[in-house]
Amino acid sequence: MGTSNLKEIVEQIDTTAKEYIQIIQRFMDDTKFIAWCKFHGWDISDIETSRLIARQAILNAVIRQAFPCLTFFDTPFDFINAPDSLVSRIYETAKHSQLFNFWGELYSTLIPQRYRRHIGQFWTDELIAEWMVAWLIQFQPKFLVDVGCGAGNFLVKATRYLQNGYHDVKLCGLDFSPLLLNITQATFSTHHLPLPNLVMKDYLELSLPADVDAIVCNPPYTRHHYIAPDVKDRLQRYVKGKFNIDISRKATMAFYFLMKLIAEMHEGTYAAVIVPMEVLDASYGNAVKHILSEQTVLSAIINFSQKMNAFYGVNVGASILLFKKGYEKGNIVHHVTLDTLPTTKELLSCLDSTASHKLPFGNLVTQPQTEILKIPKWFSITSLTPEIKKWKQTGLVVPLKTLAKIVRGIATGANEFFVLPTYEVRQRNLESYVIKTIQRNREIQDIMLDEAAWENLSDEGKRVWLLYLNDINIRNHPEISAYISEGELKGYNQRSLVQTRKQWYLMEKRDIPPIFFTILTRGNPRFILNKAGVRPLNMFILLYPNSYIRKENCIEQLWALLNSTFSLSRLHSISRNYGGNTLKVEPRELDNLPVINPLVLSDKVRIEIKGLINDFYRHRDITVFLKEVDALVGTLLNSNESNYYHSSLPVQLQLVES
Repeated sequence: MGTSNLKEIVEQIDTTAKEYIQIIQRFMDDTKFIAWCKFHGWDISDIETSRLIARQAILNAVIRQAFPCLTFFDTPFDFINAPDSLVSRIYETAKHSQLFNFWGELYSTLIPQRYRRHIGQFWTDELIAEWMVAWLIQFQPKFLVDVGCGAGNFLVKATRYLQNGYHDVKLCGLDFSPLLLNITQATFSTHHLPLPNLVMKDYLELSLPADVDAIVCNPPYTRHHYIAPDVKDRLQRYVKGKFNIDISRKATMAFYFLMKLIAEMHEGTYAAVIVPMEVLDASYGNAVKHILSEQTVLSAIINFSQKMNAFYGVNVGASILLFKKGYEKGNIVHHVTLDTLPTTKELLSCLDSTASHKLPFGNLVTQPQTEILKIPKWFSITSLTPEIKKWKQTGLVVPLKTLAKIVRGIATGANEFFVLPTYEVRQRNLESYVIKTIQRNREIQDIMLDEAAWENLSDEGKRVWLLYLNDINIRNHPEISAYISEGELKGYNQRSLVQTRKQWYLMEKRDIPPIFFTILTRGNPRFILNKAGVRPLNMFILLYPNSYIRKENCIEQLWALLNSTFSLSRLHSISRNYGGNTLKVEPRELDNLPVINPLVLSDKVRIEIKGLINDFYRHRDITVFLKEVDALVGTLLNSNESNYYHSSLPVQLQLVES
């Protein structure tokens, strides 16, 4: 049964739910319903909330009526009953469905991802769940707990494994949603599997059972701004008390789950945990990396290449951690980056290897655990090849920070006030008080922004002018004084960012950057040559090449080399992957992007690059240009250095590199 069938069932449920929406709305002032909406992060006064709850109520009723012998967890809408015809239709569909977890898939279709974001509910792919459970069961645990079990994918996989001749293992699932626990029971009953012990409790409010020796967990991906301040305070005190470290308030719920699990695990307990990549690679993630390195035997870190979207609907890259509580000298960590999904046997087999090598489904890099803290981005370990190290030693490849100063674009604090379209600038006579800008990266898909392209944006009514009042006494300029007063009446001067300025309407100072870069992109990261002389806003990163690049007239050559596949393909190793080929790169991350150093190229190669750039100016075919640049870069990387580049950097750059 496919997605289309699920949608048909949703339509049938919606038809029934229409009869209950008004009934449910009458209960919206009940404390249980208020708590339910708050738990999900839904606006209790929104009609959409009533529709979502009606969907949940019908699904809950179908499950309770289809399996009357089970003991279910109480929900606020247990008084709702579903028509017997609907119950029978859905139950029969579930019995004959080929889906691994029909009831869980139905729930995720009824309650789309955007409505589950607040509590961080994301489902685990069937094959990924199988890997993690299989890795744990091979150590013959006696008590396996799924922390945050959701719709029960891990538990179902574990039960099926145990039915295939494995020793007895006690299974337990913890979750704070009674509806999801009811869905788990329905899944087990549909497949005639023995029910595990299910506990309705928030993991952050209880301790693991003392005899647990295996843990599987896909924690809630709740972002820090969704965590209530009092809860955040309590979690920070907990981490401080257990590990004596202070944590940034930007830490996500998944971070706290992982830290709490490590704190509570007994020596010798195994764990398989999915974590958002930022838990490891954000600045606050340094704490958990130290704890993992010092208090666990880290068997594997499994990542997914930027080509993959292994967790459907999740706008964040994820890693799988396989580890045991304790510490063993000489442990080898397996860094696996997957390009495709292997079978469980293939994945477990590669974790027995002690040497780095290419895999049919990705890459494996092995490394002593004592060395992993030297790697700033654990996601990038498989890209740190011997070739990269060799090129860095010769000076042919350097981090971008040695060639350019990198800063974020201008943050206005109120774009709707400070960034204006041309017609409004003219209407208000503000021509003397604005500078050219660009606001959104989708407005420039090219790798060059020239005057004609910028004027096209202006003609389309885009906001291309930035109010830039530095060094102007507005009292002597009635046009701008009137506009500022209008902004104050609308409360723009009360915005949090603008209140930090000496005068709220003054802007950050930025010189015109020769090159700028797209911070957040989906599949099209690009370095843009700034021929239009704009000062971009903070959706871009600004590059100011250093004096050596400017003196040697290498700005355009640097731009061309930055857009090569060599550099662009390595963005994922220094950035945050948000799934679906979406990358977010911050300035200090871009500092470390490997780039071909134009300063060490021979005169012959420089002339060749200039020729490619001049051809591009004539034909403006990006595909042809980048293909030619890639071919030249490939030659450089595989050439005899005496013919194509000089092996030494300027002394000053060597010092920066050191």
